[in-house]
Amino acid sequence: MRIQRTFILGAAAAMLAAGCAYTAPYESSGPALSEQGIQVGIAGIRCYVNRESDPMIETGSNDDQVGLDVKLQVDNQSNQVAELEEGHLRLADADLPGAKAAPPRRSNVVTVLPGESKQVRLAFIPEGASDCRHNFALELADSVDVDGSPIPMSPIMFEPKR
Repeated sequence: MRIQRTFILGAAAAMLAAGCAYTAPYESSGPALSEQGIQVGIAGIRCYVNRESDPMIETGSNDDQVGLDVKLQVDNQSNQVAELEEGHLRLADADLPGAKAAPPRRSNVVTVLPGESKQVRLAFIPEGASDCRHNFALELADSVDVDGSPIPMSPIMFEPKR
């Protein structure tokens, strides 16, 4: 009986983890590539809506807000050190042009050495979005520096779910 209960709990945990896992975006403009050889792409996305359905529980300010976790793949094919400044990234909702672009919830600087690849996980709460079926733009503008100088990077357009 104990083995069966352990198996059921393990299977339930695996299903829950699979439901919350990062997935590829439904559509994407592809990775952004600089002239210097720095490439930033979306390796995975996890989009969810915080909805409270129990009327007996007091709702909070985050109810009905979309949360978007983005896993970036940063490849440095240059011969110089690159730095990704997470605080300079912005997530804009392309379906709601008047909405303010959201910064990531945390802000670190990630160093990527020549020839190195790194994955970076970021969490966003985009303003105005009510579900995951929106077109978003990950604005990279001045988020990547090579040897201390910002380099131009085009935004990555994507839709998390169909």
